[in-house]
Amino acid sequence: MLLYKVGETYMLTSKEFVAKLESENEALFRASELQIKHYYDNVTDKDELIDNFTGRMVNERMNMEEISREVAALPAGTDPKKLILLSKQAHDEAKHFQFVKEVVEYLKGEEIDMQEAVESHAEKLHQKGAAMIKKYNCNSNPLMLGLYQLLAEGRAARNWGMMAKCIKDPFISSRYAKIAKDETFHATIGRMELEKLCVTQEAQDEINAVINDFRKDLFAITSSKTGTLEESAKLMEVYA
Repeated sequence: MLLYKVGETYMLTSKEFVAKLESENEALFRASELQIKHYYDNVTDKDELIDNFTGRMVNERMNMEEISREVAALPAGTDPKKLILLSKQAHDEAKHFQFVKEVVEYLKGEEIDMQEAVESHAEKLHQKGAAMIKKYNCNSNPLMLGLYQLLAEGRAARNWGMMAKCIKDPFISSRYAKIAKDETFHATIGRMELEKLCVTQEAQDEINAVINDFRKDLFAITSSKTGTLEESAKLMEVYA
């Protein structure tokens, strides 16, 4: 591990710092996977599944909207490479919205009323991962946006990958396998951005000040349907 002297103290290089964050995210990711597997191994009610996937569909639309706003708000001098990466992420979120819409309609056996679906889940939006974009000011703070991508999208990649494994219906599992692959790419965008930004002690301190709360918020969303499993709770104790 490389340490750079800053004044009278030493700090990690940005790459070492981000690698440390990724390593420490593992407890959250594993706890979330356990919750996801438990839910989909045990859920049997079709109406509950329809409601669950409708919420996921609305969340994908929220992600698309929030990332699109971020792209539109970027300064004129923004590196075109960053524009391309974030625009691809917004496009991916639109694809995910389509994929999950297909899942909901597959389960219902009919086309859904999108306006009604969004309105029915409006009061539950604070329970969705995309709500973290607003809570942690990701649209106005590039550092927090990078953290969101690394943490929330990294968690999503693991969760959706677990869904692809444990959901037996090939129509549903195949779509979540595709979504999981995209989310891995989105987490990589976050890692690259944080490696550029976390070059000062102040930036690293800003991340450290919120990341455990961010992790706990994301886990609370994952476990909201099932309650917290004992094994998951033990894993999450590292963030206390």
